Amino acid sequence: MRDADRLTVLGIATKASNSAPQEIGDLWRRFHAMGGAQSIPARRNDAVYCVYCEYEGDFTKPYTVLIGCEIDPAVAVPEGFRTIEIEAGKFAVYQVTGELPQSLFEVWAEIWNTPLDRRYQADFDRYGDDGVVTVHVGVR
Repeated sequence: MRDADRLTVLGIATKASNSAPQEIGDLWRRFHAMGGAQSIPARRNDAVYCVYCEYEGDFTKPYTVLIGCEIDPAVAVPEGFRTIEIEAGKFAVYQVTGELPQSLFEVWAEIWNTPLDRRYQADFDRYGDDGVVTVHVGVR
């Protein structure tokens, strides 16, 4: 478990569910077609976040997915983008190793089968500009 500071992520978003994961793949394709991290104005660095939020229940229900980069909260939101505020709090952090996206799917399968006391506010994958991928799951 690790405490994390509040952060604001600017990016593109869609509704998705674990029963229709192609929505997330489509969003990634759109993000890369736009130019990836370079398409995010005023980003703090080139780390990319895939944020899961606005849950309609637990992980079996629909939720919003946003892919983007961290920005200063005062930055204006450009047309076609939106922001997500990730509240400060405790997160269970998992390091992803192996070939993507399969290794990421395996980490999420492990999370879904682990009895975590999840907050279901905002969870995220962080793709560091150093190549390290981590999954952060908000817990009480």
